Amino acid sequence: MNLINIEEANNKNETDEDICIGLDFGTTNSVCAVKIGKKTIYLEDKNGKKLIPSIVLYDGEKKIIGNDAVKEKKFLKSIFSIKRYFNKNPEKKVFLDGQNINISAIDIAKEIFTYLKYSSENFLKKELNNCVLTVPAYFDERARTGIMKAAFMSGLNVKRLINEPTSAAFAYGLEKNKRGNYFVYDLGGGTFDVSLLKLSDGIFKVIGTSGDPNLGGDDFDDLFANKLLNNFFNLSMSKLAEEEKLSLIKKCKFLKERLSKEDEFFEEIKVKGLVKKIKINRTFFNEAIENLLDRTIEISDNLLKESELPVENIDGFILVGGSTRIKLVEEKILKRFDVKIFNDIDPDLVVSHGAALHGYELMNGAKNLLLDVTPLSLGIETMGGLMEKIISRNTTIPIVKEQTFTTHENGQTAIKITILQGERETSKNNRTLGKFILSGIEPKSAGIPRIKVVFALDVDGILYVSASDESTGEEKHVVVKTDDGLNIKDMRDIVESSIKNAKDDMQKRMLIESKIKAKGFLNEIDAVKKDIDTLCSKKDIEKINKFIKMLKDELEKFDADKINDLIDKLNESTKSFAQMRIDEKFSSIVGEKTDLLEK
Repeated sequence: MNLINIEEANNKNETDEDICIGLDFGTTNSVCAVKIGKKTIYLEDKNGKKLIPSIVLYDGEKKIIGNDAVKEKKFLKSIFSIKRYFNKNPEKKVFLDGQNINISAIDIAKEIFTYLKYSSENFLKKELNNCVLTVPAYFDERARTGIMKAAFMSGLNVKRLINEPTSAAFAYGLEKNKRGNYFVYDLGGGTFDVSLLKLSDGIFKVIGTSGDPNLGGDDFDDLFANKLLNNFFNLSMSKLAEEEKLSLIKKCKFLKERLSKEDEFFEEIKVKGLVKKIKINRTFFNEAIENLLDRTIEISDNLLKESELPVENIDGFILVGGSTRIKLVEEKILKRFDVKIFNDIDPDLVVSHGAALHGYELMNGAKNLLLDVTPLSLGIETMGGLMEKIISRNTTIPIVKEQTFTTHENGQTAIKITILQGERETSKNNRTLGKFILSGIEPKSAGIPRIKVVFALDVDGILYVSASDESTGEEKHVVVKTDDGLNIKDMRDIVESSIKNAKDDMQKRMLIESKIKAKGFLNEIDAVKKDIDTLCSKKDIEKINKFIKMLKDELEKFDADKINDLIDKLNESTKSFAQMRIDEKFSSIVGEKTDLLEK
């Protein structure tokens, strides 16, 4: 049957299709940008604001979003920082709307995306559908799928999901013509991401990523508020009513932003009816947040060590996110790494800027490549509970890899495929992403069937796994969706655990592989036991049986070298039998027509 290419009717204006929004959905604020011709435009809402707060206020049947919500008296009842919930369970209905109906993080994000789409269309006076959407580098498959679902529900066509740090580097690489190794330090309102990228000849390659999805400007505001309460009112946050607590945190956010421009000032603070005029300065603020900032430096340092790239080979740190305006951030980076800092593009706008450029390339033909990497290895469980890695950690994506496996039992007609994620050698120490059973395998001797397993990981981090029997054509597949969110701490622990246990893990793997090999060999000998008794001398039979017993005994122990040595000795003792068997088979077919089997 011939395939016919069918083109769908095009109801949209060609110029509309060429436009693709770069959408930075932030924890605190969201930003939209678009490249038209040679110019990148930051889209504004009806209030003339480029930064649109990622908040929704439900008031009865009304939904008030962004800067409109900030102006409301009930502002503190808004839902804030919804992006943080995507790394937990974005589909869980843990919020209430204005009519007391349970809603999820996806539902709330959908309202924000709808508002961003409407505001962008109103600003440009044209319909907009396509977008490149940015996400934190360590969002797992569930979080990425949830974000895309929310965007699609709002009417946006997501052309690509890209990591926020990668998007920022895309902006600098294209517009500033930078080449070399760059470190992207992205400290936003609710997440911290770092990426190490190599830029050369129009190709963006992510060497490695790390971060913390629960560290950002929101946390600085909390620490600042706690320190103010403790030092000047001798109180803790637990002593305040929820509304007063939120009001104080909002006040501290304002003071924090003011400190990025002024070293010192006086401000009136009201707590539990008591008003005090307090001297606010950078030293006081820095003391409150220093431990968290030190953590970002530690994470950055660990990524450099893990990537085995000396800091001397880094051409610069690219600062992204509104929280990088804090003066102490730049000071600590310079003190620890002594590198050039790139912050000439507004750190609040740079991510959407890069996404807009990438969207333009997607719609109008790319001259530059943007390559992301997978943060953890992916593979399947093999016999003995081992993990066979198919896609290794920090492999550039998108990627398609295949590997051929076989059965380990005679007449086996089904095989269970267990999909794993992690860096350890054994499956029990890694994370199970999913399972499925491939049945309908043609029953043959162990080792004969050929089972082809394909892993396809797309740029959005969604994994497609298929397994097929090459002889029967039977195939099963699954698209992996994680059951539990995997945060950055879990990922960092996985990598650190694999390094710490590398020697022990490898010894366990070698032992398991030796035992599998030995058992397979013993099964082969058992299958031809009658032939051995018929063809071999009594002396050879005794020798073979002696090594069989020794090998079986050694299988109860834990010495891979001894097992391998006995396999070799048993193999040597059966060589004469193998030759006699070949001679016997050959003599039985002499004079008959034989086919040459191509392997």
